[in-house]
Amino acid sequence: MYKFKLLNLKKMNLILLVMIFLTTSITVVKSDDLNSSSVYWGIHYYDYTERTTAHDPFMTLETAIPTVTIGLRDETAIRGDSDNKISYYTEFSFGEVTYAQHTGAGGHDHGYWVWQSEIFYALPANFYTGFGYRHLKDYLSEGGSGGFDRQNQMTYLPVGYIFSGEGTFKFQYNFLLEGTQFSQLSQIPGYGDLTNTQNEGYGMEFAYTAKSGGWEIFTKYWNIDDSSINQSTGTKWIISGMEPMNETLEIGVKITF
Repeated sequence: MYKFKLLNLKKMNLILLVMIFLTTSITVVKSDDLNSSSVYWGIHYYDYTERTTAHDPFMTLETAIPTVTIGLRDETAIRGDSDNKISYYTEFSFGEVTYAQHTGAGGHDHGYWVWQSEIFYALPANFYTGFGYRHLKDYLSEGGSGGFDRQNQMTYLPVGYIFSGEGTFKFQYNFLLEGTQFSQLSQIPGYGDLTNTQNEGYGMEFAYTAKSGGWEIFTKYWNIDDSSINQSTGTKWIISGMEPMNETLEIGVKITF
């Protein structure tokens, strides 16, 4: 079953890349621009690390197959080229990561996906603010017996600055408003699901967009503190647990269709 799931994920990556190539060929005459409005795709490196006082790192996830992104955005307003004050983007990413933990046991590759959306309001002097939402699903259960899937949802307040010259630089700081970690422990016999809140933390983003608007390089970083301690009740076990402090790093490129 594990090999079958991994094979399916690899096939999905291949199919998506073929679709991207075909769509790019078909829409080559379309004038999309990442400095204004566009449909885009991208690939990036992903690294996630959990840290505890006893073990640093406690657990890591690192790119096994580069993450693929498909997105839609209109950033005309915050880049200063429109009377309209509203900009936005929404994107979906999925890839495959290698899991490792401090004991050295249970290492494996599995899939994950992220949906992230932000809406912005343009402010004077090239500043902007807005609202953001990020939802991650991590298929740790693909590692076999004892594994369980995780979901993380965050809402946050982005505040940023745009500088335009020979290309456009975008600097953004994300104030975490609310984070929820849902661990599907019920996938392990006898246990119940566990929900924790992580409301302390921040994120940062940097991007450089070519003057042509055809491509962009970017990096995203999250630093989230320890969660609250909560209890879960299963058919056999009652446990208390928390989500450790964690960091996420993404570095990649986006390209217009």
